[in-house]
Amino acid sequence: MKNDSLLFLWAKLSTIIQEASIGMPVIMDEPGDLRIETGAGRPFATVRIQRSHVGVYLLPLYYHPEILPAVLKPRKTGKGTLRFTEDADSVIDEMPALIERCRAMVGHY
Repeated sequence: MKNDSLLFLWAKLSTIIQEASIGMPVIMDEPGDLRIETGAGRPFATVRIQRSHVGVYLLPLYYHPEILPAVLKPRKTGKGTLRFTEDADSVIDEMPALIERCRAMVGHY
């Protein structure tokens, strides 16, 4: 784990993503690193603590950027990556809906 001080934020984001991804295989669930795959074995979501942020990597977002709501666009740092630095960030509340949209795209990538 690269930054212990972000563990609370990682736990918050991991819980949200796991609850929205029920039924999908969890490949890795260790403090600071969560990985979820699709039923077909393709990567779906990763939540990982980095040096200065918690990164949320969503493969469906890479292929379907149009599903990202405008309120989350300031957190986007790569084609399928969102960056969070504070657990009090109000846009975290948008994550369950984004995960649902990502789940709907699983068969399309």
